[in-house]
Amino acid sequence: MWTSRFFQRDLTRFFRDHAEVVQWTPAALCSCGSTPQAPANPACAACGGLGYFYPDPLQTIRLVLTRITQQEILRTEGLAQPGDLWADQPPGTPSLAPWDLVLTTWTTGQPFQGVQLVRGTGATDTLPYRAAQVRACLQVNPQTGAVTAYTAGVDFTVSGKTITWLGTANQPAAGSVYSVRYNATYEWVVLPPGLVRMERGTDLGPRTILRKREYVLPNAPGPLLPG
Repeated sequence: MWTSRFFQRDLTRFFRDHAEVVQWTPAALCSCGSTPQAPANPACAACGGLGYFYPDPLQTIRLVLTRITQQEILRTEGLAQPGDLWADQPPGTPSLAPWDLVLTTWTTGQPFQGVQLVRGTGATDTLPYRAAQVRACLQVNPQTGAVTAYTAGVDFTVSGKTITWLGTANQPAAGSVYSVRYNATYEWVVLPPGLVRMERGTDLGPRTILRKREYVLPNAPGPLLPG
């Protein structure tokens, strides 16, 4: 006979066998508006006009992550899109809330289509996501079509979101555009609404949808998290 006790045991085993470690930081509402109903201040140094920010350090939690393609009904109802993730939390853990940020900890990262950067005047430039592995760093001469490649460890180094140029002769000129293709450690935004799941009075743990930050907050004022 199926009992709550047996079900809870199987649920515990499921999260033990399938959950993985991620990093998480909660979103905090910003108080920069002139009134509680007023829009956020675009000049706010904390949130940059988003209306919420991330003052807390990253915490380690465990989630079961699956591709949203396994939940076709959510896509047809417009609640999810290709590339999203399901995030299942163990029962009794702090629930993810809308606009929280989650970082996966896969050491190889995930393929990123790349980014165009403007070379600054200092020694460093900033990537939108943390780099797990740089695959190419290039600059094209539009007049001749010539391609200049820059070599990691020789011309530059990468740590997190920061590219540091090493002062060799082979580096982009200040103010010029270059491109970087790399495997990224994505920042995922928790979307509303989260799902509270119960089975015969047993808490199955909350479930939420995660979407890449570039799609949810494409105009975020600079990095939401430090490098």
